[in-house]
Amino acid sequence: MSKQQILFVDDEPMLLQGLQRLLRPFKAEWDVVFAESGQAALEILAGHPFDVIVSDMRMPGMNGAELLKEVMKRYPATVRIVLSGHADKDLVSQCVGVAHQYISKPCDPDQLKTMIRNACLLSGHLVDDEVKKVIGAIDRLPIVPQLYLELKEALKEEDIDPRVLGAIIQKDIGMTAKILKLVNSSFFGLRRIISDAQDAVAYLGIDTIRTLVLSNSIFEQSKPFHTRYLDISDIWRHSMSVAAGARAIAQAETMGRAAAEEAFVGGILHDVGVLVLASNFSETYDKVAELVIREQVIISTAEQEFFGVTHAEIGAYLLGLWGLPSGILTIVSLHHRPHAFESDGMSTALAVHAADVLCGAMAGQVLFESARFNPESLQRAGLAGHLDTWTAACATASE
Repeated sequence: MSKQQILFVDDEPMLLQGLQRLLRPFKAEWDVVFAESGQAALEILAGHPFDVIVSDMRMPGMNGAELLKEVMKRYPATVRIVLSGHADKDLVSQCVGVAHQYISKPCDPDQLKTMIRNACLLSGHLVDDEVKKVIGAIDRLPIVPQLYLELKEALKEEDIDPRVLGAIIQKDIGMTAKILKLVNSSFFGLRRIISDAQDAVAYLGIDTIRTLVLSNSIFEQSKPFHTRYLDISDIWRHSMSVAAGARAIAQAETMGRAAAEEAFVGGILHDVGVLVLASNFSETYDKVAELVIREQVIISTAEQEFFGVTHAEIGAYLLGLWGLPSGILTIVSLHHRPHAFESDGMSTALAVHAADVLCGAMAGQVLFESARFNPESLQRAGLAGHLDTWTAACATASE
């Protein structure tokens, strides 16, 4: 297997030397090249393709925004990451439309390595060149929210007190209000009113809370759009419905709390790729919808026809850039392909797939009700007789 190609661009030799030391443990899997200017970077790129470029913002001659604009035009399949300092706000604003992700300087080594590693792993595992071409043509992908990163950093401590996590969430008043509104909605079916973020963490678990932070941010950052057959509120309602249904199915199958929580998280995020495609390519997505309605095909089949990729692959790629766990990436990437599940029997991925089929049919939303089961896959997994149980679980969760 060939090494992934990474290009770093910065006009400070000391910083490049530091990056060389930082990335030395990855020399077996990455070929890392360094350039001290935007022009030098373009000359290197002309020689052979790179999977990822990470550029500083403030450079003489050609700044980072100008460089990445050129990279986007000439090499759209390359993942474009900005390194920005606190004083770079004006320059960062120039990167709207040309950068996929941002990392603050001084950069967190773990965040940097995770972001690059996920981009590289995904390019060889869950996505192909067509996915990278579609991603490259998108003006701007949603950026991982700072609140999510703060929660992730706090969780590095063992046995962290939920009150500490609640205090982090409460620093963002708007997000706190949205989380409490969701927590107290029918999707969670709690028997008491949750009035603060600490209680929310204790009752729902940090993975669920982090996902609510993440998903809210994704939807807030999405460009306003309204195709003839779909809008943001449709995707949000369907995602929350599938999340509740997947958790109910996992509970009905006695999979345990951790699995039920993973199913819920995967359910919320499973159609992130729909949001990305529909908000960036509205006219094409109308054609996708028309094909679904006319031919009664599933939505991923129609997407493959017009984009050469599906929302499942796009969603997995985005979440992989953000460093989400492999279990969630598997759920997102395979929720329309149960025949690709590696293990027999029940799994969180299958719980989300089942909820996607059943909740889509119950809601009557034309694009989501086209999902369907693969009888051979259920038979092979020994779960063909479980459909009545799953249907009842989803019906209860939607009440």
